[in-house]
Amino acid sequence: MEPSVLMNLTRGRIVHMLVTGGPATVREISTALSLNAVTVTRALDLLSKAGIVGITDTTSADFRPAYAVDSPQVFDELAQVRHFFAPWL
Repeated sequence: MEPSVLMNLTRGRIVHMLVTGGPATVREISTALSLNAVTVTRALDLLSKAGIVGITDTTSADFRPAYAVDSPQVFDELAQVRHFFAPWL
């Protein structure tokens, strides 16, 4: 079984922020989590390829794209994480 894309602290923090705070731009995520913009961009790329996040129809005041979470996909990924750790629980 392949580990979930959420089994990474940075990606998990980004998803948590988007779930609890709603859509955000790379700059907003970088500032809020004290992360480098390149790190956030790479994490969002992986999360996007996994179908967990996507670009919303809304943009920021400076026309930057905002990212949001696909909640059903997050729940599927969390179920995969739970299944992965089941033998140790």
